[in-house]
Amino acid sequence: MSKLLFFFVSCLAAAAACATPSPPLRPEGVGVVRSAPRFVPGDVFEVRVFDEEELSGQFQVQEDGTIEFPLVGRVTLEGLTQGEATAALEERLADGLLKNPSVTVIVLERKSVEISVLGEVAKPGTFPFVERLSLVQAISEAGGLGPVAAPRRVKLIRKGPDGPETYQISLEEITAGKAQDVPLEPGDIVFVPESPL
Repeated sequence: MSKLLFFFVSCLAAAAACATPSPPLRPEGVGVVRSAPRFVPGDVFEVRVFDEEELSGQFQVQEDGTIEFPLVGRVTLEGLTQGEATAALEERLADGLLKNPSVTVIVLERKSVEISVLGEVAKPGTFPFVERLSLVQAISEAGGLGPVAAPRRVKLIRKGPDGPETYQISLEEITAGKAQDVPLEPGDIVFVPESPL
């Protein structure tokens, strides 16, 4: 009797292990989906350098992703968050120019860009990006999931500082309240794959 019970419990444990969903795909070194907006060409911002009024002013990210900053020359800001841009400017100014520079970056205008929703949705395409747009809202804008969509394996492709980063997100967990919705960023691509037969 005890052998039969042991066999039954072992079978249940094996079944539970098989039913456990695989962890989301994440880029190396990244624990969660980044949600801070990143600079793209066309963005306009103000830089204030404490006690250095001649270095302060308005700048626009150029098509090559850089700005021309006084004393230091070209600085690449495309793909950086506001905080990362601040740190990059402070680092360049501290390189033999200023002692302990204090920089503030204030975003004035973000270029209007789009997000794409592709794959198994009713109306795949590109849509205007609006502030606080989430993954669920974007899929809704695209008409919702198609009949053969795989909601547990939705891909989010986002441009990072070292190139595109791909995340796997379970839409089922979000809609069931088991996971938080994901804020989107300008230029994001959402891909809903087809469910395997």
